[in-house]
Amino acid sequence: MKRNIVIGPPGTGKTTFLKNKVQELLKSGACTSQEIGYFSFTVKAAEEIRDRIVKDSNEQYTKETVKLAYPYFSTLHSLAYRRLQLQQSQIMDEHDYTELSRLSGHEYVNKMVKGNGVDISMPTAKSEYQDLINLAYAKYPDDEDRIGKIFRDTKLNNYGARNAIEQMNLDLRKFKEDRDKFEYVDYFIQFLKKKNPPKLKYLFIDEAQDLSKQQWNVVDMLQEQSGAIETFIAGDDDQAIFRWAGADIEHFINMAQDESNKIIPLTQSYRIPVSVHNLATKLAQSISTRINKEYRPRDEQGLRKVLNIRPLNKGLETGEWLILCRTHEIVKQVCEALEVYGWLYKRYGQSVINFKYIEAIRAWTTLQNGKEVSGVMCDLIYNYMDSTRIKRNYGVFKGQPEGKYDLDLLIKEYGLREELDKVSMKETPWYEALNAKGFKRRINYLRSIMRSGNKLDEVPRIEVSTIHASKGGERQKVMLITDLSFGPYKSSTETKQGRDDEARVFYVGATRAKEELHIVHRTEAQYEYEPIFFHERNCA
Repeated sequence: MKRNIVIGPPGTGKTTFLKNKVQELLKSGACTSQEIGYFSFTVKAAEEIRDRIVKDSNEQYTKETVKLAYPYFSTLHSLAYRRLQLQQSQIMDEHDYTELSRLSGHEYVNKMVKGNGVDISMPTAKSEYQDLINLAYAKYPDDEDRIGKIFRDTKLNNYGARNAIEQMNLDLRKFKEDRDKFEYVDYFIQFLKKKNPPKLKYLFIDEAQDLSKQQWNVVDMLQEQSGAIETFIAGDDDQAIFRWAGADIEHFINMAQDESNKIIPLTQSYRIPVSVHNLATKLAQSISTRINKEYRPRDEQGLRKVLNIRPLNKGLETGEWLILCRTHEIVKQVCEALEVYGWLYKRYGQSVINFKYIEAIRAWTTLQNGKEVSGVMCDLIYNYMDSTRIKRNYGVFKGQPEGKYDLDLLIKEYGLREELDKVSMKETPWYEALNAKGFKRRINYLRSIMRSGNKLDEVPRIEVSTIHASKGGERQKVMLITDLSFGPYKSSTETKQGRDDEARVFYVGATRAKEELHIVHRTEAQYEYEPIFFHERNCA
């Protein structure tokens, strides 16, 4: 088995390298598409590579036939799920966890994301105990004392909690065995037992720095038993930010230091300008355990600023912005500030504007101007009407009737009439007539957008995200908020491993910037902690 380790710093094209290698193999006739296993961290990432390969080949496939032609472009979890020939009915769902909770006396919650296939990453539950059980299986899949080891890792000395977790784990295992049920963590366990890998000639593993011990066991089994003659494993240990979910960073580092493996370094970043590269290099060098590597930035200097915290009422007028926060709590605060100032934005890639509601606003305004609207638009208006102010006739416009309707007709014939002595319907503003399902904050946000002069139907230029959720993305302008004062994050820097992990997180955040990086410090007393690697004296 020939094994190639592709070391790819940010923007150097790890995934593109793997894609090109796949295309090279297919073009040369070295294998068929059914003989290639391409496994990435998410289903979406693997399918995007597959679709790029198909597009470049000019082959014609339907949504279903492309899956048959490229059956092993997926996550490792999806592979295990399919090779085990599991049915959706065998997967633990909300009803199963409810029943288990009733029988055991412990509260279990549904952790699985339903869909075609399996979840895309290690699930987290609302239950801290379930999270610890998941983490134990990810980090110590072969160790019977996995629960005890997780407790020692987390430095918890709570024997009552440990006993409760061990009992929960036993109850969960018995419940699944009795009912032939499976959880996310079971896929690999059973897959490794059955030793039923597909026949493959080439293996590709992307984002390898994020694999858990359990996932590495699957990779090893594929290398040994699938018949593969060559493996390409791509990653960057400096971007390994999922240790908390069981990622085995040391495994990837050890492979890169194994002289029996061929190392393929990618040394040109096509994303990062000089100023961002200089900071990123200092961040990477602060990590105590890593693979030494050098790579070149783009020729452009770029812009890097270090700022004290500022209100978000200026500076965002132009360009594509990605605002990155260390915690979900800070994401929430940033979003609230953006709404006050009327900025259109996305949160975790999704627009926060309900465009059906925007259509209802337009339809209501049209009616008040004495014009007609369609039955479809009337249906939207009725759907969002504030029942405390305006009488409405439910279901009048369901089915999208043909015809045009004006306000007078709706008032007289279709149950839309003023309420006793209330203000005339023709004078009722949209934000009083239309209730966004009770979200008054959303109405205030829309009014702020209008006051600021922005258009409601514009595509948002601003996205807000945690650093973890942004991994793999990039944007022209990045605002990085460095605060760590919430929850356990501040204390995480008290150990060498914790400092390494935080350096990696901010390294990932900084290297999303293609042109400008704006580093924002929280300077109020309640936000005392500032990572030393982001202090102004180190950013020159």
